[in-house]
Amino acid sequence: MSEKPPRYVTFSPKDFIHGPYVDCPKCGAKTFGVLTIGARQYTRRCSECFYPHPHRSESSEGYPLPALKKKVIYVDQFAISNMMKVLNATTKAHQRIDPFWKVLFEKLDTLCKLQLIICPDSHSHRNESLLAPSYEHLRRMYELLSHGVTFYDSWTIKSFQILRRLSVWLGEVKEPELDVRTIVHGEINAWQERCILSIGGLGDDIVEEIRASRDQLDEALAPIFKRWQTEGGKPFEFWYEQERKATARVLVELYQQQVTRAALASVGLTPFSLGSFMPNAASRVIFSIKERMRKSGIPEDTIQAKLIEFLASDVFEDAPYIKISAMLYAAMARQAAAGRKKPPGRGFSADVDTISALLLYCDAMFVDNEMYQFLHEEPIRNEIKKYKTSVFCLKVRDGFLQYLDQIKASAPRRHLQKVEEVYGEDWGRPFTELYKT
Repeated sequence: MSEKPPRYVTFSPKDFIHGPYVDCPKCGAKTFGVLTIGARQYTRRCSECFYPHPHRSESSEGYPLPALKKKVIYVDQFAISNMMKVLNATTKAHQRIDPFWKVLFEKLDTLCKLQLIICPDSHSHRNESLLAPSYEHLRRMYELLSHGVTFYDSWTIKSFQILRRLSVWLGEVKEPELDVRTIVHGEINAWQERCILSIGGLGDDIVEEIRASRDQLDEALAPIFKRWQTEGGKPFEFWYEQERKATARVLVELYQQQVTRAALASVGLTPFSLGSFMPNAASRVIFSIKERMRKSGIPEDTIQAKLIEFLASDVFEDAPYIKISAMLYAAMARQAAAGRKKPPGRGFSADVDTISALLLYCDAMFVDNEMYQFLHEEPIRNEIKKYKTSVFCLKVRDGFLQYLDQIKASAPRRHLQKVEEVYGEDWGRPFTELYKT
């Protein structure tokens, strides 16, 4: 039996040139297409004479693109899942899925293509998708809408907020700057290339680690919920202050666990492993705080005391993620104390973690109904107003669609003309064929 010949993919220079086409300055044919699209400019090349040709010393001319100010919209995982199902005929739920999800996808995808919004993906998207049976399909959905823009993991974002609060505590700044551009991989206000480069998934061991971590969070909340049920008659502020104070305590406990694990492994009392010496997220935060204190001139022999003083301060506890997460847990505690029987659903802690880390950086968020309810209770509602983030859920779906329609309606005509110049007149058509082969 003869061996099968190797399979090759052959590219022609023409494959990298696409419409819309205009008249070529050199040969005159209407074959002067778009070659590359960069963050601030795009280039053209003729698909026939290849002008400007680098081998002929013809320098490529860039066409400037105007500055963008995209709306940042976070779409919760349950919405990503439902939009995938409504477009993907291979899923069991395809036939019975609410048509709303197709409408939502079409509006989001069109606005992304028109360079008016970006829907960054997150570690929460990745983790929840890895635990689902349709990981690759889910990933295609959130990567299409994020176009390479990804939020840093929540611990990194939290550490940034903590270090900014430390700068306030040290008297270096009055108010910490909170800019979404500082907490994402990729550039939010960049004009996008047509193609999306995607890298493969993670190994089974990582998936099991994610599953175990999520289950551990859910299990840890169960006894706390039972305690809340016995604490009727206490005001919201009681649980809020408890949760705010718990942040520093948990941070220190996780740090101490890492130190103890490394110490036991170093003297042979536990099996040696590299993981025993790898600092966990809390340890990295503590190390960063101490290093910043050293750079600010605090003497080495007082750093430990200053660390404890900072973690016990109102300045630390006023970090936005601490206030938001404390309020969300306090809202659940208030319900439990008022007679709620049903404990928080699977993933509640992960949702609190994601929302508290990302909310203030987003122009809008589409979350599940329960989180929406909590975020619209007082005093949480009043706190959220400070960040000017619009929050929507399935119960107010029409409001979200109207919000998206308004973004498109507010786009200047010259902006839409530039999109057509770079991508073509049909570019805004939603990619509903995402899962068709």
